Amino acid sequence: MSSKMPSSNNIAQARRTVQQLRIEASIERIKVSKASADLMHYCGEHAKYDPLLMGIPASENPFKDKKPCTIL
Repeated sequence: MSSKMPSSNNIAQARRTVQQLRIEASIERIKVSKASADLMHYCGEHAKYDPLLMGIPASENPFKDKKPCTIL
C-alpha cells in the first residue's frame, strides 16, 4: 500500500466524524438572549422550592442537633 492511499481506519474515523457533525448540525438552536430569559424565568418560578434560597425549616432539618452537647 502506498502512503498516499487513505487507510480503512482513517476512512472509518472520517465517516464517524461526518455522522457526528450531521447530528450536531440537526440540533435546534436558540439565541442566548432567549435561553437566558427562559432560565431566569424558570429560576424565578421555582425559587420557592429551592432549599438553598429559602432555607430548611428547623423541624425538617435532619442535620440539626436535637440537643446541645453535655460534655462541653
